[in-house]
Amino acid sequence: MTPYVLSPNAILKNRLVIAPMTTYSGCEDGRVSDEEFAYYGRRAGGAGMFITAAAAISPVATSFPRQMKAYGEEAIDGLTKLSTIIKEKGAKAILQLHHGGSESLPGYTHGERLVSPSGVTATVYERCGWEYHPREMTHEEILETIRNFGQAAHIAIRAGFDGVEIHGANGYLIQQFFSPFSNHRTDHWGGTQLKRMRFADAVIDEIKRVRDLYAGEEFIIGYRFSPEEPEKSGLKMDNTVDLVDALADKGLTYLHLSVKNVWSMPRSGSNMKMTRTEIFRDVIGERTSFLTLGSIHTPAEALTIIKKGIPLFGLGREILMEPDWMEKVQNGRESDINTFLPRNDRHRLVIPEHMWNNILKRDGLPAHP
Repeated sequence: MTPYVLSPNAILKNRLVIAPMTTYSGCEDGRVSDEEFAYYGRRAGGAGMFITAAAAISPVATSFPRQMKAYGEEAIDGLTKLSTIIKEKGAKAILQLHHGGSESLPGYTHGERLVSPSGVTATVYERCGWEYHPREMTHEEILETIRNFGQAAHIAIRAGFDGVEIHGANGYLIQQFFSPFSNHRTDHWGGTQLKRMRFADAVIDEIKRVRDLYAGEEFIIGYRFSPEEPEKSGLKMDNTVDLVDALADKGLTYLHLSVKNVWSMPRSGSNMKMTRTEIFRDVIGERTSFLTLGSIHTPAEALTIIKKGIPLFGLGREILMEPDWMEKVQNGRESDINTFLPRNDRHRLVIPEHMWNNILKRDGLPAHP
């Protein structure tokens, strides 16, 4: 079993990717903190690729307390140290680029009001006060935001990262432009599904332009997407199938499906008999690499994914609970892999304090008392 899990694919030394996890633990000014350096260093060993937590591309993009930033000269030193720590452990270092849009966090956007494609309040904020209601972006602001993504990619290159991941998932700004729930525009950026795709397309093109200027073809560009939205007028599987079909022809290094369970079934669409992962596997085909994740605890579960023709698997919460996952696989200690979070082991697991407190407050992460 082990050789299959450890086998290389077209872009990485092995098929394990450490998925992005929000730490809530950076410095107040957006620089990477010492706790984060320790957290990444504890987990990077053995992986083929490590995707960082979401890095804000501008002040108004900020969606989490103490979120790392990918703008401004002052960010470069910390990001350089972070990429070095990851790469010294043998993994490719990928900086995830993010804009929260209507899901940015008031009080953390440097006094700017939240922005979105059409001024639609995010569902998670619908019962909150006026400060959670975004304003509609102007055409010029949209163009500036696209440039911000490119500038953030340039910072990633300068900081020594092997690539970037465009965060087009989880209801944030790029997904908001594609969603009929949040994009009611009738100009260049909305009105039809094809026009709603234009923002994502433009962000990709700008990052590729920056890559061609300052890096090379080996610089990785990934794109993370979500399959469906819960809102009645939101994205359905068939919409996202169309998007992914188009993205697979964009010359990206990989596409990353954001789901909580790798074998979850679709809620909508023309194909309700296959899992979401299998549907997108078939859509993407051989055009680019495909990364999926969600509740993959053991090498046996990872092997099932690989045998189904999916080249890359991600560990998120699983690597949080078991930072020695790959080492134990390599040493034949698969039965020792921990699938629960011991509540007294924060220091041994090197989990930052704010991240730890957030974990204990929310459901969904198995934890032993």
